[in-house]
Amino acid sequence: MVKRHEASFRGTYDSEIFYQTWTLAKKDDVKGTVIVTHGLAEHSDCYHSLAEHLAEKGWNTLAWDLRGHGQSSGKRGYVAEIEDFSKDLKILSEIASEHHKGPRVLFGHSLGGQICLRALLDYGDMTYSALALSSPALGLSVKVPAFKEKLAHIAADWLPRLTMHNELDYRDLTRDEDHLATYANDPLRQDKISPALYLGMLKNFSLIKERAREIHLPTLMQLAGVERIVSTKTSEEVFEGLGSEVKVLRIYPESHHEIYNDLDKDSAREDLVEFLERVRKLASGPANKKKINLNAARK
Repeated sequence: MVKRHEASFRGTYDSEIFYQTWTLAKKDDVKGTVIVTHGLAEHSDCYHSLAEHLAEKGWNTLAWDLRGHGQSSGKRGYVAEIEDFSKDLKILSEIASEHHKGPRVLFGHSLGGQICLRALLDYGDMTYSALALSSPALGLSVKVPAFKEKLAHIAADWLPRLTMHNELDYRDLTRDEDHLATYANDPLRQDKISPALYLGMLKNFSLIKERAREIHLPTLMQLAGVERIVSTKTSEEVFEGLGSEVKVLRIYPESHHEIYNDLDKDSAREDLVEFLERVRKLASGPANKKKINLNAARK
């Protein structure tokens, strides 16, 4: 049995940040906790299905809504500075460490993956045991109109609260027609992005690539083979540059950006659970480190 609980915490600038948990009723059955950071325009409820699947495998899940997203406070798609996201994640991580024992795995999709990496660079491992990245935003494939690029630079100084369409086409996210049909009717999804958020993402692209070697947590990176939102090539380059001794790369050749909502989602889930089991063994003691296949990456 899984218990679902909603709560909030005070983030940067005293903002109210929403989060929810899916926890196993019997604490003795819990193997660890996955802390989920969603992508641009998403919200924590988008990971309900994944959380239920992880619960079946013995893992609790905690997912939160970025400021300006879902049920968290703030103008939709707006952030004053990109660093505000990682500051909020640090606060949430402290809450998670108090209430969730055992291995804690940081999971981030798209923009969420970028936020996770930036937070690790800013604050160290924050007591996490591992990192899982789904289609992380480390470069762009989506075309941003030239006039919006120019406007973003101007508006960042003169109209910082301006928001524009984020250029995401839902059909680039998944091939699953049934799931695709739910997007337009989801009141918590939004299609806005502010200049500070856009320019901050660009800044993080270069910062993370330059400092990837500073990340040492065991890392799983899962990438889409048909990617029109972020750059798979750049993600692969960052993966190669990670300082992690234990790192696993998975690419799903036919999947679109949201691999956990695509037709190959079962494979993505299986690979995540396999990685979590390896992390659990690794966390149980140094002697188990040799049990992890360091050459497990495949395409």
